[in-house]
Amino acid sequence: MKNSVKRSADNSGLKDTYNEVYSGGSSKFYTFDYFSESLLVFSMLESWQGLQVLEIGCGEGRLAALIGMSGAERVYAVDYSESAIQIAQDRFNLDNVQFHCMDFHGHKGQYDVVVLQGVAEHLDRPFEELQSILNNYVKPGGALITSSPSFLNPRGYVWMTLQLLFDVPMSLSDLHFLCPFNFEEFAHNSGCELKVKSTDQDWAAGHRLLIDFQKRLPKALADAGLPTAGVPRLLEWLEKSAPYFKTDDFSGVNVAYKISKPSC
Repeated sequence: MKNSVKRSADNSGLKDTYNEVYSGGSSKFYTFDYFSESLLVFSMLESWQGLQVLEIGCGEGRLAALIGMSGAERVYAVDYSESAIQIAQDRFNLDNVQFHCMDFHGHKGQYDVVVLQGVAEHLDRPFEELQSILNNYVKPGGALITSSPSFLNPRGYVWMTLQLLFDVPMSLSDLHFLCPFNFEEFAHNSGCELKVKSTDQDWAAGHRLLIDFQKRLPKALADAGLPTAGVPRLLEWLEKSAPYFKTDDFSGVNVAYKISKPSC
């Protein structure tokens, strides 16, 4: 399979980065709350009732708690950030949800569903890791549900142009820029069925895109030694063009993928 677009060598420093993010308050770090992405991942199954679930990279635990409160038999949620797990344990007290600070590679067991929200783009070799998760942690007939930012939208076209032509990074933590076509190829090669759905259309081309770019574009360009004077003109053009962008299941900023493993 062709490699996804990549921006740096590895994720060896991410643990310290996310400990700092969570200990300082994640709401201060991110431009927008990511709960809409959690709801998107949650919506990829009609029912979580009675399921055994593993969440890898659970962060502060909101998605794991939501799944637990929706009837899952057991949710085993792991993250390698001590700060994130402490917040999750302090915030949620559910008998069927367990939070553990650990690298998921050390875990044993198979589950009906394995969930990764916003994790794959941070992995050194995302599709090798996803294949390993399918092989080792997902029961036959089960599913892997993962979500990542996508770039098949005006926001993505701007960032990918800056990244690929001028080496201006969108994020210092994202190692890969994954899109639906990467997952389509992965599912085909793995012999799995794929379901795709997206959210945050106004962040892809709309009001939240303008808020995000007003904050991030000037800083990213300045850090790369590039001029910033044209940013207001670009934002004006993006605002006028937004109503003409046609949205679909692939066009939102955040995209969820349900990868169904064959029964045998």
